[in-house]
Formats: sequence, C-alpha cells, structure tokens
Amino acid sequence: MSTPETNLSHPETASTLTPPASNVASRSLPQTLLVLIRREFWEHRALWIAPPIIAVLLLAAAFPVHVGLAPLGNQSLWTLESGRAALFALMEWSLTVPQYIVMLIVLSFYLLDCLHAERKDRSILFWKSMPVSDGTTVASKLLTALVVVPLGVFVLALLTSVLFSAILALRVWVGGLPREVPVWDTVVWLKVQALMLYGVIVSMLWYAPAAAYLMLVSAWARRNVFLWSSLPPVIAILVEHFAFGTHFVTSLIEYRTVGIWDALNLDQAAERTVHAGHDSIVSLPGVFDTLNVTGPFLNIDLWLGVAVAAAMVFGAARIRRYRDDT
Repeated sequence: MSTPETNLSHPETASTLTPPASNVASRSLPQTLLVLIRREFWEHRALWIAPPIIAVLLLAAAFPVHVGLAPLGNQSLWTLESGRAALFALMEWSLTVPQYIVMLIVLSFYLLDCLHAERKDRSILFWKSMPVSDGTTVASKLLTALVVVPLGVFVLALLTSVLFSAILALRVWVGGLPREVPVWDTVVWLKVQALMLYGVIVSMLWYAPAAAYLMLVSAWARRNVFLWSSLPPVIAILVEHFAFGTHFVTSLIEYRTVGIWDALNLDQAAERTVHAGHDSIVSLPGVFDTLNVTGPFLNIDLWLGVAVAAAMVFGAARIRRYRDDT
C-alpha cells in the first residue's frame, strides 16, 4: 500500500524511483520486470519487513531457560544416532513453519491489495504513463508473490536455521545445554533444505490459480476486496448444498488446497522412516530419500491449474487496462 513517502503518483517521488520514459522503453523485458518488482517492495513494505521480524523472534527462541531431554519408550532418542538425526531435522523443519505461515498471510493480503491500491491512491495514472504494458505490470506482481518472496523466505529460513544451530552449539559448548542435544548434521541439514526447496517449487505451481484469482478480484473490485474474494466460493458452496445436496465445490477447494501432496506419497514415506518404535518420530531425511519426486509434475491437474492461472492473469491485465476508478 502506498504511503505519502512512497506514493508514486507524486512527481517528486516518481522522478527519484523511476528512470525516464525513454530509458524504460529501451530496457529489455527482464530489466523491466526487475524494476517493476522493486516497485512492489517499495509500495508493499510488509513483503520484506515481516519475514525478518519472524526470523529474529525464532532466533530469540534459541535462548530458553532450560531444555529437558525427555525419553521416548525404553530408550532415549537423544542417545540414538538415528533418533538424534531425526530430532535435528524436526527442529530445522519447525523453524521454517512460522516463517511460511506468516509469508502466506502477507502474500494473501498483498495479492488482494496490489491492483486495488494503485487505483485507490491514483498512482495507476503515473504508471500507465510509462511505456510498460498492463500484462507486464500484472505479471511482475504475480512473480513477486509466487517466485520472489517465496524464494526469499526460503533463503531467510535457511540462514535462520544455520544461526539457530550456531547458537545452540555455543550454548552446548559453554555448558548451558546437555551435550546430547543435536546441534548440527550436515547431511541431514542439506536434505531438509532440499525438501523445503522442493516444497516451495511445487507450491509455486499448485497455488498459482489461487494467487491469480486474488489478483483478478483485486483488479475488479472497487471496494471491500476481501469480501468480494470470499463471497463467490461461499455462495457456490451454499447454493450447491441446498439446491443439489452435493459437495463438489467443497471437495474442489479442499483438493486445490492440499491435494497435490498426495502425489508425493508422504504417508507411505513417513511410515517407512519412523524411529523409536511405538513412540515414533518421522525422519525427514528418510522422507526425502523415499519421496516420489516426479509425482506432482506428472499430475495433469497441476498444469491445468497453471493454464487457468494464466487465463485469470490475462483477465486481470485486461481489467486493469480499462478500470482506474477515477
């Protein structure tokens, strides 16, 4: 959202942040997209402020008052090599969960606001004076949400895990934690990071229709964007339920939310990689070794979703071309 300091409809701000029109026209498409993506971070500061804040809070959690080593079953996982590796991987994974949850929330509001806010603050008038097509502008916003921010959060989560492990190792070294606490395993760490990167790439493709839908609503709605984005699925679910007694819309939404992960055979992979018998803990490195990597990319629904997302992005660009709310 534009603030007085970043409102690009003001000539003073626009002249300092944007190259002359002749220079923009001479730029290649990648260079133009780079400028437009930088614009998104100028106008929507939560994209780059929220993730580091969560990372700092997670690092602060590396300084607990006390850590107890609870035994599982007849043996303690802390003394078993396989158990220690599984616990270390679980710790690395748990560090990423809050960061991705916050990213999901921030991106949802960003997608709903990115095309609506520029009409609301009239900055769209300035940007339409630039020799940049509506399609390129809309594509830059989608790339920001689906590629740039997720990959940036992945890198930030990676650095957070390294720093977190370094803090734990220092505490173990000075005697603040028991030496049985798993603080580092290079092979396990690489497998967990590869697993997370793979999940990010699959998510980019699978959730593209949802992102494009939010952008389409952002381009179309004049006000109450959140309400307009929520009403169509809710109304469709209610109408189907009371008129036909079926639940196809609900099933479709559920499938487009978590359905792709079934193609990875995660349940079977987890069952084959548990430790400590009855008191089991899933080994994420083992899951990585037994994962069906090609499963999601062979799913026709993933590519149909990408095609639908492309159609909705085209629709958002067309709406942006003719609607400025002025």
